[in-house]
Amino acid sequence: MSNLCGRSVFFVKDAERSLQHYTETLGFSLDWNHQEADRAFVFQVSLQGFQLILNQTEPWTEQRAGHGRAFIGVDDDQVDELRQHITQYCIKTDTIHWGAPTLVIRDLDENELFIWLPERERAGLEANAAET
Repeated sequence: MSNLCGRSVFFVKDAERSLQHYTETLGFSLDWNHQEADRAFVFQVSLQGFQLILNQTEPWTEQRAGHGRAFIGVDDDQVDELRQHITQYCIKTDTIHWGAPTLVIRDLDENELFIWLPERERAGLEANAAET
């Protein structure tokens, strides 16, 4: 059996605004964009191999906005590129303890990207979390 291809879906209140946020503020690439009434409705973005689908809420899904969370594990050979990307785009991050120090990026609806760095990088996160 071949591998399945899974992606997280975040519900958002304004897909057009979220598209701009993910591509311009967070530096993701747009993979595809399904529009309705000439506005983004469902689209996929990607960053360093991570793929995420964002979906405009409708009356029957409006309570789902802001309740998403995706986990991203970063390997040793990916840390520098990720750090450089966060610095280049001035991305606001928080650090929480979620079994280990965890880097958190939140979108406009408060959906969360939880990022685990390699163990050698976690001491710096632990120190940052203690300062806040």
